[in-house]
Amino acid sequence: MSRYLHQSMFSMGTSTRGFAYVCSLLVLLTLVACSDDKSGSQQDSEAGGPNAGSQQAMPVGFLNIRPSRIDYTEKLPGRVVSYRVAQIRPQVSGIIQERLFEEGSLVEEGEQLYQIDPARYQADLEMAQANLESARAAVANAQAIVERYDSLAASKVLSEQEFDNAKTELQQAKATVSQAEAEVKSAQINLAYTKVYAPISGFIGPSTVTKGALVTQQQSEPLAVIRQLDPVYVDLSQSVGDAQKLKARLIESRVQEREDENFEVSLFLSDSDEPYPHKGKLDATDLAVDEQTGAIRLRSVFPNPENRLLPGLFVRASIEDLASSAALVVPQKSVQIGDGGEKHVWLVSSDNKAVKRKITTGVAYQDKWVIEDGLSEGDRVIVEGTMNLQEGAPVKPSNVNQSPDKQDQQRGSSGSGKENADNTGTSQGGR
Repeated sequence: MSRYLHQSMFSMGTSTRGFAYVCSLLVLLTLVACSDDKSGSQQDSEAGGPNAGSQQAMPVGFLNIRPSRIDYTEKLPGRVVSYRVAQIRPQVSGIIQERLFEEGSLVEEGEQLYQIDPARYQADLEMAQANLESARAAVANAQAIVERYDSLAASKVLSEQEFDNAKTELQQAKATVSQAEAEVKSAQINLAYTKVYAPISGFIGPSTVTKGALVTQQQSEPLAVIRQLDPVYVDLSQSVGDAQKLKARLIESRVQEREDENFEVSLFLSDSDEPYPHKGKLDATDLAVDEQTGAIRLRSVFPNPENRLLPGLFVRASIEDLASSAALVVPQKSVQIGDGGEKHVWLVSSDNKAVKRKITTGVAYQDKWVIEDGLSEGDRVIVEGTMNLQEGAPVKPSNVNQSPDKQDQQRGSSGSGKENADNTGTSQGGR
């Protein structure tokens, strides 16, 4: 380079123009050398050389894990079922003489509903009573013969064989009386069956027969159906997984005969989101799984004083007091699933580093997983910023449970400080 400059100066002489050219060339070479030094320093810093700084912490959002009450208040599908149902069928055959109720009305237990022609059964009763009187007369005659033979047998005038025959005839006559009494009782029952009474209280539906119709004993088609509508059953369907804890608690309360284990149920009619004004009570669970739906049946009882709940009505209901004790839950978005199906979450360690933790989840609750194993109270689970995390990487955690007002207040404070600093710098610059 110096040789080139020397040659240039020699060729150009001592002219002013040559001297200016040489100066410009020297300045250009100095700037190129400085730029190369800066680039080398930057590359050394990025490569983790001796001039490189510490690894930058990634901002993440976390939640503090605390035990919480799990209320299974999701609305389950259900159907209204009559508390009691009685199908009225005739116990004797005959002609309907009269229908004594108004269809669709409320009937009381023991109220007469139909009258079947009783003439035939009245005649059977009278015949049975006549047979009973005849049998009793035969007993009296046989009894007199035995008493007479008793004295003759003692004086050896009558043989013992004839005396034994007389006593046998007396026993047969008494048996005939018992048989006649049974026939009388049967005839009385059949005669009473000609009056058909209501076995339960409730609303009676339309009659399937009219006056003059012939009915037969224990026919398949009922004469009418009575349904008790206050209270009513509501049969709910719930998946097997969600019902395991409830079923265990119900069985435990039944075995221990505890009266305080009551689960309140809220009801919602299918055409409205407004709750039914009366609370129900969970009564029983089915111990068999429906093969078609994979669900079990939960039976609840509801008061129905206004008769708004009709049998067959589809409703929705939620169980209010079903809760697990000391349950740990995490948002479902924070749980990641590996290649082998194992689930894990990211935690913030005490020194603000990312830690990968394997967990075991239970049932789903709303948008969360119930944790069965892997987490403890107080763990900080990362729920935001988990995309590019690595084991042991430094993180900059922030609690996402913090209220928006407090966050705005902190941002306002930091903004005020920055503004004050800017104003201070400006004023100093002015001075």
